[in-house]
Amino acid sequence: MTTNAADDRKEILKPAYFYYESTRTSRELHFYLSDGIEEPDKYVDMIHRIRTAGAEDIVYIHLNSPGGHLNTGVQLINAMQSSAARIVTSLEAISHSLGTLIFLAGDEFIVHDNCIMMFHNYSGGTFGKGNEQTAQLEATVKWFSTLARKIYVPFMSEEEFDRILRGEDLWMQSDEIRKRLDKMVKILTEKAAKESKKKTSKK
Repeated sequence: MTTNAADDRKEILKPAYFYYESTRTSRELHFYLSDGIEEPDKYVDMIHRIRTAGAEDIVYIHLNSPGGHLNTGVQLINAMQSSAARIVTSLEAISHSLGTLIFLAGDEFIVHDNCIMMFHNYSGGTFGKGNEQTAQLEATVKWFSTLARKIYVPFMSEEEFDRILRGEDLWMQSDEIRKRLDKMVKILTEKAAKESKKKTSKK
């Protein structure tokens, strides 16, 4: 085998590694819920933007709210959970009632100092004939309890959640909220790992 100077130069110039760069477009979307949450039609633009945000986007929802309309909250939570974006909820003063459901529906959480959360059973009214009001009440109780249990537990215990359904209010400040979030994330991470292991073993 023979070599020449040109071959030697090629060996010398050959890089030790290859580098490629790509540019991706990402956005940060910031929404501030700084009052009572009103009728759903006032939040269509917000809900649409959250639902259609891309996988590279980060959506921040800044909360300072006493709560509000449950049907608005449910639609907003569904958009948050179906969005491809990373949803970060930020507690910035108070988050009561519906506000607590929205906060805990996020993918990541920010808790500022001097904040407070208040959890309680839903409040509202019924209308119509007696049997219609009974049916409406039973349906609403089931609707709220099913949604709230999925979101609140394991941030709170099953026993604490049952106390809320019986009418007790539960108050928490920043330090306790952070501790519970850490515990919740650990529990959910371990649960996800176990489920993943089960799926792998079945294959």
